[in-house]
Amino acid sequence: MKKYILLIAVAMGLSQTACKEDFIDLSPISSANINSFYQSEKDFETAIVGVYNVFQSVHSTMWTEYNEFRGDTYTHIQYSYAEISNNTFQSNTTATMWNTMYRMITYSNIILDRIDAVEMDEGVKARIKGEAQFFRAYAYFALVRIYGDVPLITKEVSTSEALEIGRTPTKEVYAQITMDLTAAIASLPTSLTSAEQGRLTKYAAEVELSRAYMTMSGYPLKENHWADAKPLLEDVINSGQFIFSPTYEEIFTLENEGGAEIILGAKFKIGGVGESTQYQRQFNPTYGGNPLFENGVYESFESGDIRRDFNIAQEYTTLVGATIEALNNTKFDYGYDRASTESGMDFPVQRYTDVLLMYAEVLAEVDGAVPAKSLEILNQVRTRAGLEELAITDLSQFRVAMQKERRSELMFECVRWFDLVRTEMAVDALKAIGHDANENWLLFPLPQTEIDKMQGVLKQNPGY
Repeated sequence: MKKYILLIAVAMGLSQTACKEDFIDLSPISSANINSFYQSEKDFETAIVGVYNVFQSVHSTMWTEYNEFRGDTYTHIQYSYAEISNNTFQSNTTATMWNTMYRMITYSNIILDRIDAVEMDEGVKARIKGEAQFFRAYAYFALVRIYGDVPLITKEVSTSEALEIGRTPTKEVYAQITMDLTAAIASLPTSLTSAEQGRLTKYAAEVELSRAYMTMSGYPLKENHWADAKPLLEDVINSGQFIFSPTYEEIFTLENEGGAEIILGAKFKIGGVGESTQYQRQFNPTYGGNPLFENGVYESFESGDIRRDFNIAQEYTTLVGATIEALNNTKFDYGYDRASTESGMDFPVQRYTDVLLMYAEVLAEVDGAVPAKSLEILNQVRTRAGLEELAITDLSQFRVAMQKERRSELMFECVRWFDLVRTEMAVDALKAIGHDANENWLLFPLPQTEIDKMQGVLKQNPGY
């Protein structure tokens, strides 16, 4: 019997241990089974944790492939990763991301369609709806940046109905994203209890909506939403719930995992079924014996930048004890056995320093100049990294300095590729490392399996 299982034990406050009771059997999937399940508050709490689990799985390794492998940090020449780095895709290389994000959307749609018909505590109901709206928006925000126009599905549909839904224009997808995140902001709590750590807050939704507005302000829409992002970021900053960590290193220690620098993290731990991450192994100096990092990555850091050696170790001890003098990401295996292929380190989906840098960028774009606050924030981040302060008055120079700083500060945190695209720097960055890139590279190909089974309803992106 085919089984579909939602992993519940993801340390999201609804469950803290891994055991048989942490799984809910939804097999066989049928209308009768679904209808009998979504009947109580407990059912919906279980269902929303299933969506958290999909979110967690994205950040184990998958998110790396569609961000770091695509940009100018390094070029992967092993397996399907090389297809992403070199734009030499096989027909279904991108199917996993597509399917996973639509799974997140489907689970969220079912919750949102069915929850109002069930009697439960209204506060709990509002929160679960806000979480489902966030995750639906999160998935569409990923899809629209990766594939461009995508099918927009906002209700529970049958398989046959889904196969008739074509690609929705990017602008309309963003309209849904902003609507969902705005609704989530109104429904999500401003704080969490100790047992709820890892769940969403209002501030996570505000950060994500700010990211969407900043992206909409850049390529490809080039709409002016800078002013829309400004009050959202100010609310996060003025909340007093998050801190700018005194040192860069302590953000990524096990002792400070989930600390006040982190606004939203994907939770992982060693020992649970499907609960650890293999993210850090993708940044070894070699993968399958082949080099990974671009030669300019180490040199992209300024002399004296403490983040360089923290992010990129110059020596690496292999499983058999030999030492390779090469580059290696140490950020996400800090405190773990370096020979291990797994880590329990949480992945920082959103952190406060990024919010500050976003705010500095937004202020400058709103003003059309370099306000003192923007420069103050930029230098605050640089000072923590051991660098001298900058004195910049020209907006163009500030933009360059900001993207350089974001690359160094947020290296391996899966923001670089999307930063390059929205600022229209991606093609030049790829050409600088030897790729014959063009604008077609800015989107990934749709999975051929989806195109085939929809019999012409979906059209492939240009260049593939």
